[in-house]
Amino acid sequence: MAQTVKITPETQAAATQQAEMPMLETVLLGTLTSQSGPKAILRNGYGGVTTVGLGAQINGGEVTAIGDGEVIISHEGHGIKLTIPGS
Repeated sequence: MAQTVKITPETQAAATQQAEMPMLETVLLGTLTSQSGPKAILRNGYGGVTTVGLGAQINGGEVTAIGDGEVIISHEGHGIKLTIPGS
């Protein structure tokens, strides 16, 4: 079953600007709520896109929170907050 994700015009525009969305870093593209809980859509530094939920492992860290337009990844005792570029 496919899911439809709405991406804001600002995020869509930022996706083409390297200064807004660094190509070698993990970037939050969007967040959504599903029956199984909140999800975050991430683009990794290699250009791949993945959808993750709470507890997912990414870049050596763990997704510990997903909110409206933000995700927290805990890594080595620190929280790294990602927000949607341009928001």
